[in-house]
Amino acid sequence: MDSLLIQHSSLVRRLRRENSNVTVAEIKLYFDNIVSYIKNLNFNNKKNDALDILTIISDDFAAINTLQLFDHPALINHPIFIYIGRTLEMLLVKMNHSKSIPTTKYEEDCCYSISYLIAQLCLYRNETIKLFYGSISDEIFPVTDKINIRDESINENSRKSNPIAEKPNLKVTGLPPDAPIARPIEEKENDITKIPHRKTFSAQLVPVTSAVEFQSEVSLIPSTDFPSKTYQEIILTNSLLNKLIRTIEDLSQSEYSPYHIKYKIIDRLVRLCSKMKIVDRLLDPIVKCLRSKLYRQVFITIESEQLRLNPKQLFFIYQCTQFIIQHEFQRQEQIPHLLCQAMIDVTKPIVENILPIVGEFDATYFNDRGIALYALSCHLELLNHLSLTSSGRRYFVQSNIIDQMKNILHDETLLENAVGNEEIFHADVAVIVYTLMLLCNLAYEKQMFSILKKQNLKSVYSKLESAKDSTIQLACQTLSIILSQDQINEENEPMKLRKMCAEYLEKNIIESKQKTKLGVVKDREERDTHVKLRFLNDTFLKTLSEEIENLATTDHSSNKLKYKNIGRNVRVVSLQETSEVESLLDPILKCLNSNFYLKVFENIELSQTKPKCGAISNNRSLAAKHLFFMRECPEFLFRHDYKRRKETADTLGRIMLEHTEIIFEQHLSILIGDEGKQNVDEIKAARMTALSYHVKLLSHFALIRSIRKQIVLLPIINQILSILEDQSLIDSRGRIDDAKIEIVAQSLILLYNLAVEDQVLAMLKTRNLMNICTKLRLVKDKIIHFMSQILMIMLDKKAYEDIYEPQSLSKTYVEYINRSITGPRQVYHGIKLHHLLKNLEVLAQNDTLSECLAEEKEGISVMTKCVCVNKLQDKNPDRKKVAERIVEDKSSDDDDRKQILERIQKSAVLIIWKLSFYGPKTITKLKSNDLFIDQILLLLSATSEKSTKTPKAIIWRLGNEETIRSELAKKDKTQRKTDEDTTDPDQLISTDEWDESIPYDVIISYSNKIQDKILTVKIYNRLTATGYRVYSEKQGNHRLQLMKKAVEKRKPILVCLSSAYRTSKICMAELEYAVKQSNPVIAVIVEPNYKIQGWLKHIINGKNPIDLTNLKMKEFDDQLIRVSKEIEEAKIDD
Repeated sequence: MDSLLIQHSSLVRRLRRENSNVTVAEIKLYFDNIVSYIKNLNFNNKKNDALDILTIISDDFAAINTLQLFDHPALINHPIFIYIGRTLEMLLVKMNHSKSIPTTKYEEDCCYSISYLIAQLCLYRNETIKLFYGSISDEIFPVTDKINIRDESINENSRKSNPIAEKPNLKVTGLPPDAPIARPIEEKENDITKIPHRKTFSAQLVPVTSAVEFQSEVSLIPSTDFPSKTYQEIILTNSLLNKLIRTIEDLSQSEYSPYHIKYKIIDRLVRLCSKMKIVDRLLDPIVKCLRSKLYRQVFITIESEQLRLNPKQLFFIYQCTQFIIQHEFQRQEQIPHLLCQAMIDVTKPIVENILPIVGEFDATYFNDRGIALYALSCHLELLNHLSLTSSGRRYFVQSNIIDQMKNILHDETLLENAVGNEEIFHADVAVIVYTLMLLCNLAYEKQMFSILKKQNLKSVYSKLESAKDSTIQLACQTLSIILSQDQINEENEPMKLRKMCAEYLEKNIIESKQKTKLGVVKDREERDTHVKLRFLNDTFLKTLSEEIENLATTDHSSNKLKYKNIGRNVRVVSLQETSEVESLLDPILKCLNSNFYLKVFENIELSQTKPKCGAISNNRSLAAKHLFFMRECPEFLFRHDYKRRKETADTLGRIMLEHTEIIFEQHLSILIGDEGKQNVDEIKAARMTALSYHVKLLSHFALIRSIRKQIVLLPIINQILSILEDQSLIDSRGRIDDAKIEIVAQSLILLYNLAVEDQVLAMLKTRNLMNICTKLRLVKDKIIHFMSQILMIMLDKKAYEDIYEPQSLSKTYVEYINRSITGPRQVYHGIKLHHLLKNLEVLAQNDTLSECLAEEKEGISVMTKCVCVNKLQDKNPDRKKVAERIVEDKSSDDDDRKQILERIQKSAVLIIWKLSFYGPKTITKLKSNDLFIDQILLLLSATSEKSTKTPKAIIWRLGNEETIRSELAKKDKTQRKTDEDTTDPDQLISTDEWDESIPYDVIISYSNKIQDKILTVKIYNRLTATGYRVYSEKQGNHRLQLMKKAVEKRKPILVCLSSAYRTSKICMAELEYAVKQSNPVIAVIVEPNYKIQGWLKHIINGKNPIDLTNLKMKEFDDQLIRVSKEIEEAKIDD
């Protein structure tokens, strides 16, 4: 199995690359090996390697963005997918009998992963496509000289050059649907006549290997040899659907825990069938779920502190209702008879549970019912759907449904929230809208119409008139108009009403939202500021401060609502700027210094909610009091204590070290020894969570050297190591219990922060930590994987040679760097930025990781931010505040702030130097960042030769890199004029090729932007009128080729600078080539107020250009004389 996993890891890593060179042959060979392994596997009750391998391949292949390869008939018809489908059937059958035959964890994981892969294959790769990247654009892009990656007769692996360093293959980026295939896969032999001016690659080819021979054999298998099938036909068989129906029926009869994996799997498969239009067979089991007692029960089990529906609630409340609403069934007319009465009967208890009697709870209780209101809106939407037909409305006549709807509309708090909310489809808004629309539908039943006419709804109309959401206004006006009529005649009017509402939403709301979507990010900061002004005032902060101080001195019951409300307010204000909320720091410190902090650890309690019949409690959180002291107060401290770090460390830090001995003595035993091997129940999970909160607080104080010195003298390090060394931590399948994940992650962060001390690092090297990290990095948790890997680098610098999941590691690095560079102390999740970059310097020696980092979307960007960390305040007002705080923060006893910033910059420069070797894309990104170029040029002026070595190397690298722009401009004459690079907007139509017989005095280079061209033509005419022979290349298709011919004559080049010139690929290529050929450069500015900077400033060697804009006639002549003098000086030098 190990060799199979190695092959799998290698294949997946290559598939994840942007330009993957994996062939159908390689995948087929891998599938053959899996099938052969499964066939020859011996059954073992304790371990099932077959399910393990199916779980692994399902997880990885479902998440890969290159699944287009799986459309090949040779793969679609491969036996492995029959194995996968039948395995899912077998696991569904066993789950249906889980009461008598319990399913194991690896069986549940396998079922979950396989269902995910099946959904991906059937939904997104269900039809064979001719182009891997689909029909993206109506514009036909040019044919390039590069090998077509779709041609399986050519082996891309046989090229010596690095695929990353090659030009992008524009041939497959976007062709119209009717475009012919360039070289069809079906052809066995290459027809060279079909490829104009095909390049030869004799110097780049290597001898054919055995792998290539295998590839060619499989590639030559005609697609017609396989039956034309889809994944849906192969996997979603009648047998599987029958098993799925039985499983759904089991969910309607049997009760499972809310987070049982069965709900997640069936939810996914029902969504798959829904999208594949396989709905009629599932109608009966879905109806049974809605009619079951469990449907009513899931509404009752919604707890007040829930942020989202659990899987059980999501399946019954959302998936089942939407399945009925979204589809037209063959037995559509029977649905009202099957569901109406049952749905009407449960409406009253649902409404009474979610909207309790006024006065039973205070106002804050209602504010926590957002998810419950969303659930109510789903139920009301189903009622709306059932009331669309006359047969369905008759069931409502004999009920008291109108009274229930009136209770909703007369709930003052609900109406107030809905009227003031303008967020589309918000829960408050949805409840009111669906209530009004239900009344509109019922009004078309004469008996209900007469009842509604008698109701006094004027007060509701008056309140809803001022609603910010237009859907409420539409529904309210519609109901008002309907009830103002004398009688109702049209029985099917609700269908027309539904269509009208849908058209209104699409035209007036959804389209307007889409139009403003692009402006959301830009306006976010303005909106945030507006929100702050609404509630974050002195009165609010003073009241909150007094409430926090009260909690620091007065004891209340653990689940007192006061803790929850104040904790929520603290969590909100902690996200604001420190200058606005620093008045709360003292009361927060009082809470953490109080005896209550230690007391909440002495007696761990779980949250208590209102008792509900039929509720199943699972994974309950800590009590509100515990969360306030353990989580909310420390999180506020992490963000806002940077101005008083030393003071806080001297007082609170020392107290926390004293508390640690007691807390570890109370709770550490549940993670180690025999007790650690026992099953984790709710109270144990809560104790582990509490322990992780305290360790996180220790990690925060471990950032300060004085605290680290004290920790070394205590047994804390040995105690943390005992957690990680315990044999029960990782099970036989290499997994950690979910309850232990957070404490393990925080323990690794604490050890990492302590390891910056040489004494601690030396001690850790003598322990078994290296082997522990080697195992922990395999755990599927982002933080554990990340911390294990960088801890290994600290323990052994050579560990960079063995990196697990380099792509995931690079993503996490980018996230941590990006978040910490914008923070007030360059710290994210307890990790300092300069320490992080120091480790990345070592890891960047691994070519695979460096390649992944260079390919990351924000990889180069975050590194340039680190180089420009001192200049952030010049570009962004918010970052300027951050930088000012950094400068003010002199309390750190670790290092002087200036030295820390210099470390960040130095490490970032070294890393960028290493990344600059990974393709022209990296070079292009660096050159286009003017702030980065200016900073690199500034570093060149340093007095120390050691300090300037790497910046010089980067400048050399950028200046000597043969750019893509230049290569694209050397296209063959037969290349089409639609080439986006050679038909640059800077091209002119007339011909003016270099004439060897004319002794030109100067070459002129300019952009074809109309404003630039007007002034450039004026300069050209005045120079020629004074006797200068000026060469201006105006040939369109081969401008750069002919300009290079002119430049090689070593003539001065007059560059007309503007923003259009800077962004033009052709213009910049001309200038760079002239500089490399040592041609004299004369720079003039032809765009008003244009300021040169960055790479352009470096190219012209810092010369002050002559500004020829906004000048009167005499002033223009004077400046032109300066241009003439520079031309003469250049001629003398030549």
